[in-house]
Amino acid sequence: MSNVSTVVAETSWNAVQWMQLLGLGGLAGALGQGARTIVGLKKTNDAAGAANVSTREMIDGSRMIVSLAIGFIAGALAAIGIVDDLSVIPAEQIFALTAAGYAGADFIEGLISRVSGTTDAAPGQEAVGVPATAANGGDDAVG
Repeated sequence: MSNVSTVVAETSWNAVQWMQLLGLGGLAGALGQGARTIVGLKKTNDAAGAANVSTREMIDGSRMIVSLAIGFIAGALAAIGIVDDLSVIPAEQIFALTAAGYAGADFIEGLISRVSGTTDAAPGQEAVGVPATAANGGDDAVG
């Protein structure tokens, strides 16, 4: 019974500590998503060159902001499970939070693209989602 009270005591923080934890995790997650965004911008630049259009015309700023927000949320949620002590956070945990933002955003965006309807889906298919293929804009197994 003493183990249960010890665990509860370790996770009982005040509001400021929770905000610090969520803020740290969120910023690390957004950083991971930012790294993913850089790769996407490089691909967009290459595609713009191939299509002979301006890169600026192909960038959707609102989608980029939503993507960074998803990375922030993924990192914040991961911080709840990863960080045990706010006074000492090893570099490995920061890297894990950054990776959570990178991979979490990829997972969530892939899930959303599979669940959301598409205009070229067969009748009724938009309700269950359409697998990502080269024909409908998906480039890999997760979106």
